[in-house]
Amino acid sequence: MCDLVKNMKSVTAIICLTIISGSLAGCLNYDEEPAILFSECPSSWHVEFFDLSNDNFASWDGKVEFTDSNGNTKDLNHFSSDKKYVTLDESLDWSLKYTYYEDDIGFIVGGTVYGGDNQYRESGTIELDLVRNYADQTENDGPISFGCSSSGGWHIEFVDQSNDNFDSWGGEVVFYEADNDEETYSFEYFSSDMKYVTLEDSKLWKMRYTYYESDIGFIYNGITYGLNNEYGYTGEITIDLT
Repeated sequence: MCDLVKNMKSVTAIICLTIISGSLAGCLNYDEEPAILFSECPSSWHVEFFDLSNDNFASWDGKVEFTDSNGNTKDLNHFSSDKKYVTLDESLDWSLKYTYYEDDIGFIVGGTVYGGDNQYRESGTIELDLVRNYADQTENDGPISFGCSSSGGWHIEFVDQSNDNFDSWGGEVVFYEADNDEETYSFEYFSSDMKYVTLEDSKLWKMRYTYYESDIGFIYNGITYGLNNEYGYTGEITIDLT
């Protein structure tokens, strides 16, 4: 009986550890220490990795090591684009050590580009300036916000039939409040980081659009617009959130 109880306790402990490990996937956690969060689709980030050969890369052919001011480290080797964007705990100082095994890879920190034209095994270490970048470039504090995830609700979804994760939506859109035509928000040739649009509630919005590509469009209120376009076709819709 004692052995059976011991075995049951062991099984329970293993199950608990499995659940905990799964919930922490993608993050570096210490008991009460900071975390590193990796993502391929964030709303904001501090470091962005790139591969000029392939935006959705299967392997970033290099090695990086993040170290925080408490001495904790996290190594990454030959990782895929599901770890493209990195968010760090802003209460700590961070450094990044890198080694390139491919000539056209690199990363972006605070608007500064590192790499992209590398020698094999070129390496270095930088102190990270934790400037937070946002998918909509407006820090989500304005009346319009953008994201690459449909979670959390949205009003407009942009579509490109050629590529769900598009680098450039080949057209232009202009949002403005119906009672304030001078206050406009114009965007063109944007990426799928801005695929989902959320507008401030309790307002009457207008959206003008122009297509420079045949198979792009958008979805609003369950209705799909575009996807079979003449070059330069322009239209406008009303988005009533009052």
